[in-house]
Amino acid sequence: MRYLVYLVSAFLAVNLACANVLINEMLPSPASDWNGNGHISGMDDEFIELYNSGNQSVDVSGYVLKDTVFRSTPGEYALPEGSVIGPGEFLVIFVSTSGVFQGNDGDAIELYDRSGSLVDEKRYDTSTEDVSLARIPDGGGWKNSTAPTPGKPNRLTA
Repeated sequence: MRYLVYLVSAFLAVNLACANVLINEMLPSPASDWNGNGHISGMDDEFIELYNSGNQSVDVSGYVLKDTVFRSTPGEYALPEGSVIGPGEFLVIFVSTSGVFQGNDGDAIELYDRSGSLVDEKRYDTSTEDVSLARIPDGGGWKNSTAPTPGKPNRLTA
């Protein structure tokens, strides 16, 4: 019986930790060098930022990002083994790594956990150059930000 209690507790802890991982910021239409490689390359500078709003680290290995309005093949990326987001931390994924493109004229990005359950999604209709879709404050409601902050806390801009 005690073993069953531990097993159920561990299961609940893992599932609650999963609920703390969110899509926190997205940049569908970059016009600056956001990946820091010295080149402005449109889609290569697109990013999706995940955020752990919980108070424990979450192993997101095997989580999948999906682009639902794909061009010719489904944009899908499984996070590699060893991908962990600490409490209150961010994980930035550039399209040059993931192949998950964000359409400038509308799209939806979805995040699934390793069991295939939808964790979070963000849909949008249009985008503007160098304006990110960001949860402000981090983990909060969606707003537009003219100051994208990949890997850093989101902020509201005037």
